[in-house]
Amino acid sequence: MTRQSFADMDCGVAQAVEQIGDKWTLLIVRNVFLGMTRFDDFAEHLGIASNILAGRLDMLVRRGILQRRKLETDGRGQAYKLSPKGLDLFPLLVFLNQWGEKWMGEPGTAQVELSVRATGCALRPLEVLADDGTPVTPFDTVFGPGAAGSQVLETAQEILARRQAASP
Repeated sequence: MTRQSFADMDCGVAQAVEQIGDKWTLLIVRNVFLGMTRFDDFAEHLGIASNILAGRLDMLVRRGILQRRKLETDGRGQAYKLSPKGLDLFPLLVFLNQWGEKWMGEPGTAQVELSVRATGCALRPLEVLADDGTPVTPFDTVFGPGAAGSQVLETAQEILARRQAASP
């Protein structure tokens, strides 16, 4: 089965899913944040087939999330590091870890704890904040068109308006 492409969808969520939304991609990126740089280390740690791993690494390089460089000590070897685009995934990975620990982990125990290297301080749970620093929940927000406009948003709003008009 071929996965549907979201490349032409004018929605930030769809665009992000197109870039990083498959089964292995975020785990590879997580491992780069953990310090892994080598193909063999990814393969050993993830238990992923070599052809799948090679394809995902190539895709991450093509999409500008990882950068690849040849190793000077090994003429064939390559190392991977996060690009600025890849480094911007840090808050997403922190949030996914916090969410997974909260909803899938054992209550009161953490599998992985993130802390600040210089101080050892734990990270607070991530929050969505308004410009003035006020925490915001989904119930406090409204989706509206941006400067570029979004057909995805417009279509969703039309569907919801039809549903509301048809409701007794």
